[in-house]
Amino acid sequence: MKRIIFLLSALFFLLFFEAEATHNRAGEITYTQLDDLTFEVTVTTYTKTSSVPADRDSLQLCWGDGSCEWVTRSNGPVGINGIPQGEELPNNIKFNQYIATHSYPGQFTYIISMTDPNRNIDILNINMGASDQIAFHLSTKLVILNAQFQGTNNSPILLQAPIDNGNVGQPFIHNPNAFDSEGDSLHFELIVPRKDTFTDVNNYLYPNEILPGPDNQIFLDPITGEFSWLNPQMEGEYNVAFLITEYRDGQVISCIIRDMQITILNEDNRPPTIETIEEICVVAGDTVLFDVIAMDPDSGQLVRLSTTGGPYQDPISPAQFIVAQGYQPSPLTGQFVWPTVCEHIREQFYQIVFKAEDNYTTASGDSAVLSTQKTIRIKVVGPPPQNPVATPGSGQVEVCWENPYNCDDLGDRFQGFSVWRKECGDTFEPDSCETGLSGRGFTQIAEDLTVFPSGDYCFTDFTVERGRCYCYRILGHFAEINPAGFAFNFSESITSDEICVQLSRDIPLITNVDVTVTDVTNGEIFVQWSTASADDLDTLENPGPYKYELWRSEGFTQTNPSMIYSTTSPTFQGAVDTNFVDTGLNTVDGPYAYKVAFFVNGNDSLGTSNEASSIYLTVASTDQRNNLSWEEVVPWTNTDYVIWKRDNATSIFGAIDTVQIQQYTDSGLENGTEYCYFIEGIGTWNVPSVLDPLLNRSQRACGVPIDTLPPCPPPNLMVNNQCPTAGEDLAEEEFANTLTWTNPNDACPETMDVFSYNVYYAPSENDDFQLITTVDGAENTTAIHQIGTTVAGCYAVTAVDTVGNESVFSNITCIDNCPTYSLPNVFTPNGDGANDAYKPFPYRFIERIDLKIFNRWGQLVHESQNPDILWDGTNLNNKELAEGVYYYTCEVYEDRLNGEVKRPEILNGYIHIIRGE
Repeated sequence: MKRIIFLLSALFFLLFFEAEATHNRAGEITYTQLDDLTFEVTVTTYTKTSSVPADRDSLQLCWGDGSCEWVTRSNGPVGINGIPQGEELPNNIKFNQYIATHSYPGQFTYIISMTDPNRNIDILNINMGASDQIAFHLSTKLVILNAQFQGTNNSPILLQAPIDNGNVGQPFIHNPNAFDSEGDSLHFELIVPRKDTFTDVNNYLYPNEILPGPDNQIFLDPITGEFSWLNPQMEGEYNVAFLITEYRDGQVISCIIRDMQITILNEDNRPPTIETIEEICVVAGDTVLFDVIAMDPDSGQLVRLSTTGGPYQDPISPAQFIVAQGYQPSPLTGQFVWPTVCEHIREQFYQIVFKAEDNYTTASGDSAVLSTQKTIRIKVVGPPPQNPVATPGSGQVEVCWENPYNCDDLGDRFQGFSVWRKECGDTFEPDSCETGLSGRGFTQIAEDLTVFPSGDYCFTDFTVERGRCYCYRILGHFAEINPAGFAFNFSESITSDEICVQLSRDIPLITNVDVTVTDVTNGEIFVQWSTASADDLDTLENPGPYKYELWRSEGFTQTNPSMIYSTTSPTFQGAVDTNFVDTGLNTVDGPYAYKVAFFVNGNDSLGTSNEASSIYLTVASTDQRNNLSWEEVVPWTNTDYVIWKRDNATSIFGAIDTVQIQQYTDSGLENGTEYCYFIEGIGTWNVPSVLDPLLNRSQRACGVPIDTLPPCPPPNLMVNNQCPTAGEDLAEEEFANTLTWTNPNDACPETMDVFSYNVYYAPSENDDFQLITTVDGAENTTAIHQIGTTVAGCYAVTAVDTVGNESVFSNITCIDNCPTYSLPNVFTPNGDGANDAYKPFPYRFIERIDLKIFNRWGQLVHESQNPDILWDGTNLNNKELAEGVYYYTCEVYEDRLNGEVKRPEILNGYIHIIRGE
């Protein structure tokens, strides 16, 4: 009896809730990680103060690991029940927080959620205003990371309350102002509010879908989270939901759903405006300082300025906003001040949101405040390493700099220095806040430099080559550090100044490997080199005679080289014979590589130049074009390549284009005609007193365009069969499939020469396709396939051009049989030749049946698996059955695309045997 009373009470409570509750406005779930597997979770809700029967002093919070618990409210004054009552705000709004701690069983992804039975009533864009019948659901995805390798994570916190006002016909701007203390990147997306996990509310309309039109548009900045509504058209309450996704190193590590309520008023009022900067970048150690001005366009109204953002939350040197408190005459000016320190360096922008509110009241004295928000982004970057110096040595360069990161507050967040190098040439001046060197032509040659045994900040580069000129820059690197000491969310400083150094040029430098004659047996290559620099070679320590040896090898690099030339001079000034024409070569089939050896004092080797190869051109011909590509291995830098092409009328070569990459397509050519080319490389050593520019040609190569490109496949293949309508009867051998498709010449801009089509057929989805017919003529886009005993199968069509190139398959389209099987209810086996056998009509595409016929006592009198049946009215002993009514059941097995398929329903009915005339 007690159990019955309890159930009735619970039922009454639920019915009362359904009838009276009109409650939830907005909210979200956030969390803080306490240790590897333990989290403190905060559920924040904004409810309707006047809905006293629906007020929740506790909520059921589900942790996503199969467990749930009731959590009591933790904010506001304590009520008579000993539980905090929440915080009452103006405009019938109550602010509630529910805080609980939970330890999870292991690293995994969990969905933390709460669901309350009711939203507040009359939300215009949910369930056509009957929103109090729709549940209010919040959820947050929690990804537990490996603390040792990925760090720990706190969810972002949302600094701006999810309750705001707008006005009909006026722009509405709101930013939830999500702040992530670890500097993870955030992405914002509008979604439909939820009534359960992964379940959207009923009949949702986005705000711009109520009285839609060009003056009713919504926008969400996916990076800053700023939501704009330009401009609301109908008075009332609306809800929108944001999905805020947190990323670390490209991995999703949390997702928060914030449900927000917007109240649109219809008053003779305009929101204030805010004037200030949009975005600023600052070097750590500098102070961010700017004014914020709030103005109200309506005469006589006061304004109030407030602000939220991550810089105010920082425990080390937080930002301040200096402004007169409360409502003040318009315009109102505030000043943002933030003395940044090294601790503030991070990859992501900081975000500040300023909010300006007016003090508008309605004619009845009710508050109808309008506000506007302004989002400012601040980037804090590491200062550049200072005063770099590069000192050349014998086969090495020492690079030194000064450390600007002697910050007491930086701690382990400084990850060290990296050194970057490129060859001398164009330089650049970075923007005031440009970090890193990506895309600037530099290569990193050292990283994670934190330990300097000498006490100086220096690095020695041993990978340099003699005679070259190098430029260096240095970066500082930073990261967030979790309590376990794990580094994540890395960032780079502004680059140091560029410092360049010329290494001693005491060996020759090759400047030319120029193909002058293209021939299989009598090809020629001009080779030239620059002598060692008289300023760098000490002739007292390295006396003459001086000798140069030229070595050659087939291919791009030296493999089994042979010496082809030598020249000797008793004096250094006399060693001026520094070029050679290499003859008797096969310059058609491949490149050649060269190097120059330098000897002093007769046969004392001082060193060898870098290897340098000729440019080798390859021509690949296709439909109306030649595709050119080329390679070379050279120690200098080729910055440009000139494409030379032979004029077939005059046989004179002319330049047709200049490119910076090693490929080129010459199009619009005539198939069957030969076209010839060579490439001229334009390069530089970037070394003073060395020949500049360096001009070197490839061999001449020719190609004959030919159509090797298949046409595009025929689009829009469709297949229809001739299954009869009710009352028709076609023999299976009369059935056929009709195929139609679109002419690729009409559908594909790159195709214009389709000549015919190949039609392919496969009996089932698992069978191979076979060619069944060819259709000539590009305009003939129909084919009929008569199979005989089925119409099931799969089809594909290819297009064939005038030279026989065949396209890939069109879309593959499969069609099934249209089986039918009907049994009559009477037949007359009396030997008069009419209706003497019991058989189905109509039927088609039936593989077999399982027919059983019974007399009225339930005895089996006939059975068959033959779809034709052809029963003559005898029993199992071939004796005639008496006239009367018999009962049957029949299982039907249809012939389908992928084989025999049993029909779901079983046929049953009655058969009348009539033997009289």
